[in-house]
Amino acid sequence: MNELSTTETIRRTCPTCEACCGLIVEVDRTNNSIVSIKGDPDDTRSQGYVCAKSQVFNHVYEDPQRLRQPVLKTAEGWQPIGWNEALAMVANKFRGIIEAHGKDALGIYVGNPLGHDFAAGIYLQSLMAVVNTERFFSAGTVDQHPQQLVCWGLLGHEWLFPVPDLHRTDLFICMGANPVVSQGSILGTPDIEKTLRDLQERGGRCVVIDPRHSETAALADQHIFIRPGTDAWFLLSFAHVLVEQKAVDTGHVADNIDNLNAFIELVQDFPPEKTASVTGVDAAALRELAVRYAQTNRAALYGRIGLCTQEFGLVSHWLLMVISLISGKFDTAGGMMMATAPTGGSGPGVTGEVKPYGRWKSRKSGVPETCGELPASLLTEEITASGEEIRGLLTICGNPVLSVPGGRQLRDALSSVDFIVSLDIYINETTSCADLILPSSVHPEHSNIDVTFQNFATRNFASYSPRLLEPEAGVRDLGDIILDIAARLSGLEAAQLDEFILAGMIDTVVKRGEDSGYQLSAERIRDQCDGDTSAETYADLLMRSGPYGDWFGAEPDGLSLASLKVHPQATIDLGALQQRLPGILRTPGQRIDLMHELFTLDLPRLNKRFEELLAQDSSDKGKMLLVGRRHIRDMNSWLHNLRAYVRGRNRCTLKIHPDDARALYLQEGVLAAVRGEAGTVELPVEVTAEMMPGVVSIPHGFGHLYEGCEQDIAAASAGVSCNDIIGTGLDIASSTCVVNGVPVTVCRA
Repeated sequence: MNELSTTETIRRTCPTCEACCGLIVEVDRTNNSIVSIKGDPDDTRSQGYVCAKSQVFNHVYEDPQRLRQPVLKTAEGWQPIGWNEALAMVANKFRGIIEAHGKDALGIYVGNPLGHDFAAGIYLQSLMAVVNTERFFSAGTVDQHPQQLVCWGLLGHEWLFPVPDLHRTDLFICMGANPVVSQGSILGTPDIEKTLRDLQERGGRCVVIDPRHSETAALADQHIFIRPGTDAWFLLSFAHVLVEQKAVDTGHVADNIDNLNAFIELVQDFPPEKTASVTGVDAAALRELAVRYAQTNRAALYGRIGLCTQEFGLVSHWLLMVISLISGKFDTAGGMMMATAPTGGSGPGVTGEVKPYGRWKSRKSGVPETCGELPASLLTEEITASGEEIRGLLTICGNPVLSVPGGRQLRDALSSVDFIVSLDIYINETTSCADLILPSSVHPEHSNIDVTFQNFATRNFASYSPRLLEPEAGVRDLGDIILDIAARLSGLEAAQLDEFILAGMIDTVVKRGEDSGYQLSAERIRDQCDGDTSAETYADLLMRSGPYGDWFGAEPDGLSLASLKVHPQATIDLGALQQRLPGILRTPGQRIDLMHELFTLDLPRLNKRFEELLAQDSSDKGKMLLVGRRHIRDMNSWLHNLRAYVRGRNRCTLKIHPDDARALYLQEGVLAAVRGEAGTVELPVEVTAEMMPGVVSIPHGFGHLYEGCEQDIAAASAGVSCNDIIGTGLDIASSTCVVNGVPVTVCRA
């Protein structure tokens, strides 16, 4: 750095989505500001690529409406309050609620920004252990829970997610996903567009199966329309063709698989000709694709949120994984594989014979929990459950009023909660209902390690992102806030609880050492572990005892946090995905039960629904199926208070096929009324052949309509919330909210 210059060049990863692209950031030390953010051409993963979202964290940092100190709601409006007073109030109020009404009178809702903050994720586990409430909700039940349960049922751990080995596959079949826009979801790949073009240039093929001709479909070699919510029957027929073609080959996991014949018997009843009228997929097209898949050695069958958040999300993802398993394309190069994260784990989760579902139920509807959570769409009825109301609520980085079905009803219900605390940086549609808001630092103000997303990457990597800017006086990190709340509820000092967490982590590392042939003492580990913060120390412990670790000096060339910090780029490439089965199976006896009761118990419901769909009258042109969508400059509801991300033409439109528009007398730009179970919204029409006939689309994350919010830019381009019309319907087998394939009625407003 030039001695006369006030700028410094720092490399880090982008914290906005799962791609974790490498960045070069120019920081002005004199003014404590970011001068520029560019892609790092030397980053081995992203190679200079960035999308529009790379600038987000600087825009958020500079946003004048971002909260920078705790605020308390008073009769005169929001008033600043000191940290000690605020945290003491949280502990006293929540402790009083628990003592008077029991632990389950306290509810917690967590949004997915937490996944981008390693420290917050660590301390959330401690908070959950302290509170021990059964009223825990998160964005996961409007997202990936079916995938988690399938991973548990077949592999033995709910966070062993398979991802497509995109860099080596010759056939990528993408169902219910739009990775070109999402930048990969449980599919961490920078510059997905280039990755798909590389696939095609080496002679491979990309096929998209989706009710919308999406941005990813526009790049694909083939796009197949499918009626929303019918993926399970498509996949049953897909498997039927594989059996018919004698293409069943379980490969290197053959000795670990149970009930293969029972699965083969199941799919015999679903030839493509039988399911075509329900799915809308031509039988010949399905057969051709299944045969191509069978004949392609390196083929990956991938599905995502469109499969998760539908009526049969669990069954769909079960079939998706079983097809990979029985075709020899699971845990093999070019197929569906599992990353080897440098921290050595797959995240918190239930392993072995303990079932991560049905351990308790919601109070009003009796819906079973999954993965420790109740469906987020039931938050309203749990708040108002007579005699068992939620009296206290903690929201962490979440805006469920916009992101959960029945958002209007939820906002009304929040007024009945005795005390609400929100850990958030904005006064938004949810936090405006809180009594107290505790804001945290944002990404430029703290370091981070992409621990979560290293489990979902299509190529193994490790990363470290240093703090870029000094936080303003009094600004605290999210992890520290969560730790402090947990400690106060435990009657401890934060430092005491932190020490308990460290001791537990060290015990884990000692056990890892024993399992891997390294003799480590707690004293030696304490002497050598490193980090500028407690969370960094935890990451150092996990990495050094992970699959690439230095094992505290035993493997001198191994990985440590210190080696990451001195690396010239933000990321270290750890190589292509590797075969991991059967070694990492955590099921009893390392068995893969293709017909686990978790899945087969839902088959009668699936069969009943199939018969109903066959008999359904589709003559009413106003009856449509609703699906969501997102834009490259959207990230749920996060980015709408940033002018750079809402400029341009209105994106909150109702997309509808031209034939449906003509039948309903709808023209481009006119207002349409869309009515669902929970209510009606009105929004402009966008007529486009990218929609499958009979299907309409409203984007997720809009609806900034409520008074009391302090996000002026978002309010100026408010749009409508699709969740205001979606009811509380569930894929009951996984307790996941149904937000795709939802029946709606459309007419001119």
